[in-house]
Amino acid sequence: MLTVVVSLVVGGMSAIMDDRSGPALWMILGMGAMGVWAAARSSTLTVLFSALLAALEVLDPSPWGTWAVAGGLLFLFALRRPRFDAVTAGVLVAASSVLATYGPSVSAGSVGAFGLVALATAMVGVGQWVQAQRRYVIAEVGRRRKEAEHRREEVARHVAEERVRIARELHDSVAHHLAVVSVHVNVARINATRAPQVAERALADVQSATQSVMEELGVILSVLRTSQADVIPSPPVDAAMIDDLLLSFEGIGLRIETDGLEHLLALAPVARTAAQRLLQEALTNVHRYGDGNAAVVVQAPVDGYVTVSIRNGWVPRETSSAGSGLGLVGMEERVHLLGGTFHAGLDADGFLVTAQLPAAAPRNRKATPA
Repeated sequence: MLTVVVSLVVGGMSAIMDDRSGPALWMILGMGAMGVWAAARSSTLTVLFSALLAALEVLDPSPWGTWAVAGGLLFLFALRRPRFDAVTAGVLVAASSVLATYGPSVSAGSVGAFGLVALATAMVGVGQWVQAQRRYVIAEVGRRRKEAEHRREEVARHVAEERVRIARELHDSVAHHLAVVSVHVNVARINATRAPQVAERALADVQSATQSVMEELGVILSVLRTSQADVIPSPPVDAAMIDDLLLSFEGIGLRIETDGLEHLLALAPVARTAAQRLLQEALTNVHRYGDGNAAVVVQAPVDGYVTVSIRNGWVPRETSSAGSGLGLVGMEERVHLLGGTFHAGLDADGFLVTAQLPAAAPRNRKATPA
């Protein structure tokens, strides 16, 4: 746009300085100014003014900047319009130059018309090329912006998932041992004077549970401080670890009936770890809210899935804590991440927790039954 205005001003000043001013000059300057106005508004009148200026350049080549104004107006039109409109405008400008050259008022053909035809072709081509480059740059900037936004969303999602995983590990590893500590502290307090040996044994159990808490917290903290490539996987859960877990609950007064625990060994290693955490959290809830009795049933694999059920009698207590519900949420997340199903709730016989875990690592998530 600035080039067109400068060409128009310079052409007019050169004609005035050469004593060529007259009605034709002012008409050319007027049409050029109107063409600039039309180009600024992306009006189709830009083509009309460009064609008239090109014809005037053939008839009267003064001022010399007329051709630059005509070409500049055509370029501005081609820069903002679709290809068909731009080509049509170029044809009209070229046709006006040819008609002016071979019109009845011209005695002999002028080679300048062919230069204007070449100018019109060049301006249309350059305008369309610049327009295509602009569209490409805009599309590329938009694509990179979307990629950056997608990366930010992915990072935020991974951070959120990691926070949930850490919270779940802390809850599952600490809640059970703190329940054990709480019970044995009460036992030691009650028997501190009347049964010192019982109190001493309870304090030893408190020390053992506290040491277990410290060890599990140390494992979690080491994972947080270690790069992903250096993380050492935890040892797989075996039958002895399950037995020790059940014995720790029986040591704080729970009465646990078991059936089919050997089927836990059929689980995939990661699912076996999830089953241990499931038993740990469910039995902790039994201790906090139940009547002291629990039944753990593990069914043989069916369709590649092992069903684990923990049932206990539900005893509402006004003095007991209502709990945050994060334990059940954590159990459900663990099971769903493995592609299994989870259900927990009251029934006619008490509170039942049921989970289906894969005997082998599944490729697709198991559909949750309605």
